[in-house]
Amino acid sequence: MPEHILLFGATGGIGLLFCEAALSQGHSLTLLVRNPGKLPSNIRTNTRVNITEGQLNDESALQKVASSGASIFISFAGPVAGSKGTAVTDCMKLLFPLLIANNFKRVMVLGTPSYPTPEDKGGFKWRATVALVKVIGGSAYEEFHGLGKLVSSYNPRELKWTLFRVPFLGNGDAAPVVATYTGSGKDGLFLSRKSIVAWTLQEMGQDSEWIGKSPMLCN
Repeated sequence: MPEHILLFGATGGIGLLFCEAALSQGHSLTLLVRNPGKLPSNIRTNTRVNITEGQLNDESALQKVASSGASIFISFAGPVAGSKGTAVTDCMKLLFPLLIANNFKRVMVLGTPSYPTPEDKGGFKWRATVALVKVIGGSAYEEFHGLGKLVSSYNPRELKWTLFRVPFLGNGDAAPVVATYTGSGKDGLFLSRKSIVAWTLQEMGQDSEWIGKSPMLCN
């Protein structure tokens, strides 16, 4: 069944792939982007794409996209190289109450292992990965830790959220995705962007087993 999806992070590597895949499946998209010129013309001119230009801290733009008629929210937004502060987390603090007020039926947000869940068993490779992010990732650790804490604080009966955490990303083809937790023995360090797209499209329904959970995805 075609859905109307509000998408953040549309001009990034995952977001562009998601737009193509979602449109090919008949879905409609509302996009909040800083620079619409970064979108390919076939996405910009598609009649099932509505584009709002704005920043993540633009409250009027957030109100506009939240009331666009979309009922599913998916975010691939994250900090860019050299960024400071927690722009994505701060945005979600403003946006989530608007999603609830506008009766969104599903929310899916990209995160990382910087936010641990109670189901995680951890392990050396994950401690090393998070330590590396803290050293070279600018504000990425604070951003994704805060984002995970915020998303998981919501009652899934009120907002059917999934925080899907991702490891190192690659540009390979879509492959089967393992949704697990760190230290499970199935927790690989790599995942293709196309695999993320396929998984989110598959799991954005209200019957997903991952509602109210924060799985770690890998190939």
